Amino acid sequence: MTGPAPRQSRPHGFWILLGLLFLGGCIDSAKPILTDAQPLLGRRAHIEFYVLRDGAAREPATETFVWRNNRYVAIRGATNDIQDFTLHPFEGSDLIVQSLGPGHPAEYGIARKLADGTYLLFAVDENDADAATRDRFCGHEPGTACRVATREAVLAFARASAAKSHSAGGLAVVMAGH
Repeated sequence: MTGPAPRQSRPHGFWILLGLLFLGGCIDSAKPILTDAQPLLGRRAHIEFYVLRDGAAREPATETFVWRNNRYVAIRGATNDIQDFTLHPFEGSDLIVQSLGPGHPAEYGIARKLADGTYLLFAVDENDADAATRDRFCGHEPGTACRVATREAVLAFARASAAKSHSAGGLAVVMAGH
């Protein structure tokens, strides 16, 4: 009988959140655009992440984050693939997730509240918007799908993605008292 795979060979928490969400067609910006971040999950957050695929939650990973320098930073778990992130209130109970990897463009996703402490995670995808929105806001620099430069652009694409139905992506569960 074999045991679970070593931690190093399993997907890492924030990699699940961002790596699976931010695949081709997603917007990014040369630098972080959303600068009004607050510690919406508290000053310390212990989160379990899952990949949603084939009608089931798979590949669980757990990470602990602290609020430091106006962003969430991983402090426990396998930190190799984890990027800092910020959360921003959006529409209804949705949040915009902004990933902040050093030397990488900022990327954007939606955290849709399903229940207290439980969020469906999916990318802000340029393909969810109409052609007029893409033409107005996408800068196509080499190696980018859709590079945005303004808060207005992030919000326009976030609205388009939030309006679509999402059954795949990721699931984040904020755990109590860790």
